[in-house]
Order: sequence, then structure tokens, then C-alpha cells
Amino acid sequence: MIDYSVKKHKVLTAGGATEICLNEFVYKAPTAGKVLYIQAGLHGGETSQWVLYQLHSFLMNNLKCGEVHVVPYANPMAWMQRAYFSTFGKFSLLDGKDFNRCFPGNAHGDVNARICAAIFDLATKADFVLDLHTSKSSNPFAIYTKFEYEPIVKACGLPYNQYSDDASIPSLHGTFNAALDRAGIANIAIECGGHNEYDENKIAAVYQAVSAVLSELKLVEKLKGKALSSSIYRFEKRNKIFSPTCGLFKPEKKLGSKLKKGEVIGWIANSENLAEKINIIAPMDGILQILTVGHIIWEGDVLAEIVPLDDLHLLA
Repeated sequence: MIDYSVKKHKVLTAGGATEICLNEFVYKAPTAGKVLYIQAGLHGGETSQWVLYQLHSFLMNNLKCGEVHVVPYANPMAWMQRAYFSTFGKFSLLDGKDFNRCFPGNAHGDVNARICAAIFDLATKADFVLDLHTSKSSNPFAIYTKFEYEPIVKACGLPYNQYSDDASIPSLHGTFNAALDRAGIANIAIECGGHNEYDENKIAAVYQAVSAVLSELKLVEKLKGKALSSSIYRFEKRNKIFSPTCGLFKPEKKLGSKLKKGEVIGWIANSENLAEKINIIAPMDGILQILTVGHIIWEGDVLAEIVPLDDLHLLA
């Protein structure tokens, strides 16, 4: 019998005496084992929680040992930043900081620091951490910071995954992943799809990936069936393609497409000339990994991100 409980952790009091709390959902099996911490929603508007709703039933029926701690909305402040039906919670409106650049936080610091400290306190009690995000418009992929995490990445079964040595990049020193590494907690992040998106295929892919992590940690029985992809790659580069003008952008290639240099990725209906369509060309051979969210674009916006083929490395 699984012991299921909900814990509420007060973080701070916002304006109007509004309490900001973290809701933690805890699943404990009768037999001791590893502890897995899963969080989503560090950035407001990142709708990776669909996976967690499906995961609930799986854990209640299949958790054989250990514990799983789930925080679906890790940053309530980010989810409160809403205007005209849209949630825009990547950056704090209080100080402009990215919410994922303030770890490990400080329980006696500013608002962002207190939120990060509360999250970090929960996460560092675990043996392994999964951090769920979304990434503009993309297919699911894992991001990891140490090569020793590659067995878990490979088990996830997602075809293209990004290795990022956050420890060597000053601007990423305050990310959740980098702070967990410094604390000695193994972890990976999964980009679950596009911002503010509901896509059943992507939800299913991430659900299978998370289930595979549970299996690798021996919290559930070994999963039956095939991995999502028979070939798992890592990459380090995502080359951005910037818009040459403003207007409306229409992609012609699907996410995950293999591109040849010179192929048309999509085209822009130029707002300065109704008779003009501007083709956006792939500058190299590669994989179409990211597309812009929506289709209204300005000059200089990132239209797409391509992983160069020569940067793909098959995981052993």
C-alpha cells in the first residue's frame, strides 16, 4: 500500500498578506529505497505538469520501494505573473532576474532567493532530481551537466539531448542543475515540449522517460517494451537563426527534421511589403530542434535553433 500525502510549505508572505506556499506531493512505498524529487513549473507558463497528472496513478500502482516527492508548481510567484490570459514567468517582474539563476538561494534574502532556497531545501533531501521545463516550441529532450548522468539520459529514450557544462559557464552558475551538482545531488532536466502547449505525443514521450528514470533507480519494476528511440544522441550546440525582418513566420519543416544546408525552414510574410515572402534557409546540415513560439515576429527574433549534424554524438 502506497502512503500518499500532501505537504504545504510556506515560503513567504506577498502583498495583501498573501501566503506563498509550495505544495509537495509525497509517495512512499512500504519498502525503503532511493528518494526521487521531481519538480515542474519553476518558470510560470511551462506546462510540463500534464506528465505529473499521469504519473500519479502510475506511482500509486507501481511504486515498489523508496519515495517520490513531486512539486508541480515550484515557483508560485512566477505563475502569478499573468496578463491578458498569458502567464509569463521566466523572469521576475520584481527585479528582472531569471528565476533559474538564483540557486541555491537564501532563506533570508530577497524574494527570488527565498523561493529558490525553499525549493533547494526540498530537492537536496533526494538521491536524484528531475527538473521539468518547456522550451519555446520543441520536441522533448534532456539537458544534463555531467557525463556520469548519461546512463539515465540514455534510459529516458529521447533521441537528441543536450550536454551543458554549466560549471564552466559563469552565467549558468546559479541554475538549479549547477547548484545541485555542487551539492552532490545527481540530476537532469527535461524540456517537455513547447511553452503553454498541450501535445499528447510529447506528454506520452516524457511520461515514458520519467517512468524509465523510476525504473533505473529501481523504484519500480523494470519496464517492458521498447525505448522511444533506438539511437540516443548528445549535442552541445544549438545554432540560432534570427529573423531578418518583422512580420508573420510560417514554418515548413517539422521539429526533429533532418535539414540540408540551403533547405527552406519556413518563410516570413514581410509586414513592410505585402507582396514579399522571405524564405528562411538552413545555414548548415542539422536537426531542427527549436522553433519560435507563435508566429508574430520582430526583426532579430530567434526563429529556429539547429543542432549541427557534426555535433551529434551517439551515446554508448
